[in-house]
This record gives sequence, C-alpha cells and structure tokens, in this order.
Amino acid sequence: MRAFLSIVKLTFRHAVRSHIFQLLLGVLLLCIALIPTTVINSSAGDFLKSSIFYSLWIVSAVLGLSSIWLGCYIMTCDIDSYQLHMVVSKPVSRVTVWCGKWLGVCLINLLLLVVATAAVYFIILYRFEKLEFQPGEKERMRSEVLVGRRAFSADRPDYSEAISAMARKQVNRLHAQGQSVGTAMQDKIIKDAQLAVVSADSEVKPGNIKSWRFSGIPANTNKPLYLRYRPYINKVASEDQRTTRILWSVGIPRERKTPQDGTMAAKKAKTYDIYLYPLDERPDQVMTGVFHEKELKPEWKVVSSDGYVFMTVANMDHLNGTMYFQPADGPRLLVPATSFAGNYARAVLVIALELMLLAALSCAFGGIVSMPVAVFMVVSYLLFGAFSVYMVNLEYVGTSADRFGQLVGKILLKVVIPLQNFDVSSIVSDGVLIEWSWIAGLLCNMIVLRALPLVLLGVILYRKRELGLIIRK
Repeated sequence: MRAFLSIVKLTFRHAVRSHIFQLLLGVLLLCIALIPTTVINSSAGDFLKSSIFYSLWIVSAVLGLSSIWLGCYIMTCDIDSYQLHMVVSKPVSRVTVWCGKWLGVCLINLLLLVVATAAVYFIILYRFEKLEFQPGEKERMRSEVLVGRRAFSADRPDYSEAISAMARKQVNRLHAQGQSVGTAMQDKIIKDAQLAVVSADSEVKPGNIKSWRFSGIPANTNKPLYLRYRPYINKVASEDQRTTRILWSVGIPRERKTPQDGTMAAKKAKTYDIYLYPLDERPDQVMTGVFHEKELKPEWKVVSSDGYVFMTVANMDHLNGTMYFQPADGPRLLVPATSFAGNYARAVLVIALELMLLAALSCAFGGIVSMPVAVFMVVSYLLFGAFSVYMVNLEYVGTSADRFGQLVGKILLKVVIPLQNFDVSSIVSDGVLIEWSWIAGLLCNMIVLRALPLVLLGVILYRKRELGLIIRK
C-alpha cells in the first residue's frame, strides 16, 4: 500500500509539471471566468440555459482532453525516460504501478472538476440573482430550469402492423409491374414505410385535434406538471418556420358513480369520465421550431387515480398549415423531483465517470505503445463511437455504401463507446432530471461491459511488455 500511494503522489506531481496540462488548466480557468460572466441574453431563460449548457460542455471537453493527454503522457514518459525500469526492479508489480498512475490522473482531474463545476454553479446563480429581467421571469425559471424534473413521454402506438401492411402493399405493386425486389430494395421500402407511418401519426391537419395519453404519473402529486413541446409547421425542418396558433386542452378525470351491489369487486372498481378543459381562453400564438412550456397547476387534479393524464391539441393555424409533433420533441410532461443542486451534482457525477473512463483508456493504450500512437488510438476509438451513432441514426439510406456504413456502425456500437452518451449539459440546462437508473446504465453498459475488457487487455499487455527492448535515442 505504501508503494501504491507513493506512485499516486509522484503521478500527481508529475502531471502538474506537464506544459500541456498547464495550458489546458489555463484554458479551463479562462472559460470558467468568461462564459458565465459574458453570456447576456434578453430573457432569464436564455441566460440560464446558455450559461449552464456552454459552461458544463466546456468543462467536460477541456478536462476530457486533459485526461487523454495525461493518461498517455504519464504512462509513456516513465518508459521513455527509463524510470520504470528502476521501479519494476523493486518488489512492486506492474499492475500496482498501472493502478497508481491511473488513480493519480483521476484524482487531479476530479479535483479540477469539483472546483470548476462549483465555480460555475455559484457564478451562474449569483449573476442570475443580480441581473434584471422581466417581471415573473425569475420565478418561472426557478420552476422550469433551476430544478430537476422527471420526464414522461406520451404513450405511442405500435407501428409494426401498419409499417408491414404498407411495405407489403408497395412490394406487391412492384411485383405487379414486373420489377424484382431484392433485399436492399426491401430494406428501403420498410424504412420509407416506417417514416411515412410515423410522420402520419405525428401530423395534425388544419382544424383537427390530436390527443395523447401519459402514463405512470404520480397520482397524488401536489406539484405542478409542465407540458413541454416543440411544434413544426408544414415540414419538420428548422428553416421556414413561423408563428402559428395552437390550443391545448387537458382532461380532468371525474369518478363515475356506479350502483353498489355490495360485492368487494364493485367497491374496488373505479371508473371515471374525462372532461376536456382548454388551458387558455383563446389559442396561443407560438413560434414553431422551438420548445414551449405550459404549467398544469396541482389544484386542477389532472392525474387520474391510475396515473394517467390526457391532453389534446387543436391546430388553429391561420394559414391552414399542417402541424407536426415529432416523438423526440414531445409533448412530454415534466414533474419536479429534486432541486437544481441535486440534479447538478448528478451531472458532475456523470462527467466524473467520463473522465475516469478516458483516463483508463489512455493509460491502457499508453502502457503498450508510444505517446503519439497512444493519443491517436484513444481519439480514433472515440471518433468511431461518434461516427457509428451518426451512421446508425441516418434517416435516409439510399446507396449500398450507406447500407454498408450503417451495418458497420451497428457492429461498432457493440464494442465502442459513444462519448456523446455522457453529455449532460443539455439535460441540466432544460431542467430535466438525470435519473439514477440512467447513470447505472452508463456505468454498466459503457464502462463495465465495453471499456473494462479493453482496459484489462491493456493492463495485461503492459504487464507482459519487455522493457529491455525499449531504447530511446
């Protein structure tokens, strides 16, 4: 244990002396000082969301680069300078050396993470209290952004039967025309059918009404619910969006009185009717392509006894445009679950897991190859994860190269780690709760199942590496 702690201490000291680390530390301090103090927006929401998003993203990115650099530098520097040759001549195993160096790199980055995120937290809240905004904006932001809210998505139907029916109809039509339908063509037909079915279910024609049901809502909650949604008009794209008129209604459940026949089943059975009430006296004029929120007050009693909430929306567009509600953009119901400090602490924990993961990968590669090659391998591994997510989520797959890339992406996602899965800046800035189950999923799926085998392989190769063959001139 004494040798292990000595290695951790020397690693910590050696890392501080690195010029690249000092440069990254300077960049980190500059970002902490500038971003929260220079973000100025016309509204409290824009200020808070921009400050939280960019500050957390920059802290995560800079410390991530620091973890990669230090992990590769610490492992290769001792080998190149022949210091490790002297260490392993003592009764100290290479596994102890590797673990001590990894822990030293983690400690210095975690210390900087705690200091940086604490500074960002207090600077943002201080500026939020000092700046002047429109009346009522601060109170609204305390309930929408400075909070951790659990998100509930609307129940979606099973599209499989409709997609299969549409695809079969298209295949039969091509066969009737005398065209052959190969595997590639079938995949394209299925994808087109899936896009058409989902788009049809997401659209609301002018003057029409669409309803949603949310399940799993706490039935006895005394906290307000927040409806979050982003509508599109005429097409699902960021360009050519405009203002439109929309009217939301909520279903108020009222228990239905049933005749009592004296049986236990009749006493336990509860049925209710849903009465729709508009949220506003007249349609809201909103900008499409951006998120909006509406509050459902707890005294309205909108949650049924079995945890359901019913919502409807009416397309009142003045130019008779078709409205779209993408599944990824809502509508969602947000229920306050924890304070902003608690949610912010969970975000810091996720970033800490990311830094420990990057340090482990960097030490694993740095222990078996040279410094430039180690950095290249770590960065390439992370880029493979990012590009794999892009290829798998590609909406249109037309050519054989696209299909091959999507297949390769699906295979790579089984072993590589998409680093964007650890990005929590947008989640915290939207006031959405970071669930413990989600953090446990990251820990299990990304770190234990994917990263740990690769790290263990790196430790084994580092342990078996022949130091006598390493000669640096």
